[in-house]
Amino acid sequence: MTTTDTPSPPAIEVTRRSIARALLGAGAALALVLIVAGFALASPAPPERIAAPPFELPLLDGGSLNSDELRGEVVVINVWASWCPPCREEAPTLSRVAADLEGSGVSFLGVVQDDTEASARAFAAEADLDFRHAIDDGSFDHAYQVQVLPTTYVLDANGGLVATHLGPITEARLRVLIEEAQTSTASDGEAAP
Repeated sequence: MTTTDTPSPPAIEVTRRSIARALLGAGAALALVLIVAGFALASPAPPERIAAPPFELPLLDGGSLNSDELRGEVVVINVWASWCPPCREEAPTLSRVAADLEGSGVSFLGVVQDDTEASARAFAAEADLDFRHAIDDGSFDHAYQVQVLPTTYVLDANGGLVATHLGPITEARLRVLIEEAQTSTASDGEAAP
């Protein structure tokens, strides 16, 4: 009788169990890696919006406007001057979108910078910018750090700064930013009074 090196049945069973344990361990490790990768690749929560700086400005047509009065609505603030060619270029877009969204919970505010009241009034009428306009006394420029004319700010109904757009804004971009402000406010719950 010859001896062979064939493992005995109990040794084969021990090897199978070792392999099964190793495969289960590798499977569990792979599952853990996939779960962690899934969390890493998931869309992050939107960042907390910073509160737009408060302001109080004289209105072009008299009186004044405090930023607290704008709470509860999405607000588009456009900083412009009548002598600014890009401001003139974007004026029809602002006029069209403001008219289209009138009464929808979106308000527009023009902030006139480095301009005369007479020139600002004439341009607002000529461009059919039929919304409120304030005159920057330097405080808005300082608080918002305006660097370019025109500049457009979009605020959500809670007063959070959604976006800052430098230069002339297109209608498509403006509508996307307004929608983002409306959506974020709706998902945050009721707007602050």
